[in-house]
Amino acid sequence: MAWGPPGQPSPLGQPTWPGNAPQPHWQPPPPADDPPDGDPFTRAEHQTRAAVTSPWWATATPEQRRQTLLPYLLTLPDHSWWLHAAWTRWYRWHPADSRWFPTPPPRDPTIRDTAQPGTTPPAIPAELLPTGPDYTQEHHPPLAVVGTPLTGALLYRLRSVISEAAQAPLTDYPLTSWTHFLHGTPSTIAATWHTMLWCADVPTFDPALETLDLWQPHLAPTGAAEGPLHWHTAPPLHTLIGLYADRLRAARPDTANQIIRCMVMTAQALRGDPRFRLRASALLSMIEPIQANPAIDHPALPYGDQALEHQWRERCPAPLHPTLFADTAPGEHLQLAFYDLIAAAASLSDDVEPRHVATALLAGDLSHHRPDLVVPIGQWLDPELRALLHEVLDGAEHPLRALWTAFPKTVEATVAVLSATAAVGHAWTRLTGTCVPGDGFPMPGAYATHLHKLKARKPEPTTREDPAPAPEAQS
Repeated sequence: MAWGPPGQPSPLGQPTWPGNAPQPHWQPPPPADDPPDGDPFTRAEHQTRAAVTSPWWATATPEQRRQTLLPYLLTLPDHSWWLHAAWTRWYRWHPADSRWFPTPPPRDPTIRDTAQPGTTPPAIPAELLPTGPDYTQEHHPPLAVVGTPLTGALLYRLRSVISEAAQAPLTDYPLTSWTHFLHGTPSTIAATWHTMLWCADVPTFDPALETLDLWQPHLAPTGAAEGPLHWHTAPPLHTLIGLYADRLRAARPDTANQIIRCMVMTAQALRGDPRFRLRASALLSMIEPIQANPAIDHPALPYGDQALEHQWRERCPAPLHPTLFADTAPGEHLQLAFYDLIAAAASLSDDVEPRHVATALLAGDLSHHRPDLVVPIGQWLDPELRALLHEVLDGAEHPLRALWTAFPKTVEATVAVLSATAAVGHAWTRLTGTCVPGDGFPMPGAYATHLHKLKARKPEPTTREDPAPAPEAQS
């Protein structure tokens, strides 16, 4: 091998060879052009998106990414810092405990205009640095299965899948230690049922849509109190894995593949509905490879269901990782659900900051179910909202309690607030290991009743056509 000439002397006076020559100091790329209009928050988000979606971002080191994002940090007069970062969310740094919390930016234009870059920004933790793929999946708020019914084509596909699954012989697909289903139900039906619940953004259903009636002949009576909504708990991923692994351990790979086939057909049908699309896509990315290679999970089988779950999660694309947070990071899952609630709560009041509205709604559900859980739930909120949550719960005359009876004026806004409050309820029950009450949470239930009233109103015609003028008589 022929070596090139020595490089420049190192700081210690020793010559450096071409293989270990000092690298030039990395300089952040020039910022993208500002949008023609917008406040500091809009411009900072535009610049961040332009940097993260650039080709060089994928190969940049964490320190290079930090240097790129530092000019886009904003500070407000209350000494808080704001950053648009991982998973296309805004994060707020609170000076009380020096932590970052997912929070939408302020709504008030006068507050937004006071934001400016600071001189001593706080450190950006590694978990907040965008990876690049997380910006390729545009975030959409969660949607409960309310409002618009499922299409006829989707219902037909689901009915066909369930009908085929019900014909599986019970001896080949036994279902033991399950109380959700009637005796004699094969595990293929359980596979379709749990796939549907896992794929739902928010497993809360309007009974008027008759979505759950497809599975009703196979479900055991629950005895739960009837309410405006039907509440179900999304199963953990290991529940789906258990149905599949049970057949593999019984030395029946043929029936295991049939279980996967039922899951795939159910998820493929549900992917056509926006209320199931994101999570159905994530599940399909994990289970469709099994159909192409039935032995793909066999090496992990001797190590238990946790090893299988690790295998499944590794097959999930990076942009869809937030769909797994309920299992892998329940605290962060609650934070992101609360972020969506803040965005949806803006329609409830023009005078109160949406962050405070969302906190009042969370307090409304806690006060009727488990007020004793305010401490473990509050630690995932920033100090300001944590203190406000305690104040609303403890103060019977607190002014924010008036928001418990405030309702949006449109169907779309009502569906958004209903879905967001239900998603937060599911998130904090998963975090604390508690169960969703049989009759559900009061705030989403009130919004469901309001939604039915809005839809029952007959829309009045906005314009009235005048009768056509009579033709003029010709002389």
